[in-house]
Amino acid sequence: MVDQRVLAEWVEATCAAQGVPVRVTDPGVLARVGVLMGAAQGTDGRGSGRSTAAAS
Repeated sequence: MVDQRVLAEWVEATCAAQGVPVRVTDPGVLARVGVLMGAAQGTDGRGSGRSTAAAS
């Protein structure tokens, strides 16, 4: 098991060394990451594979 405090410190240090934020909130960046991770456009973001329109 990984110590959460140690992991958080590692993430913060690694992000600082690379000049990137720890948290990404930009909707455009998040959408592009979703594409890279294989999420289909229009999904609800919870990995169900169903679009939000189909779920309503």
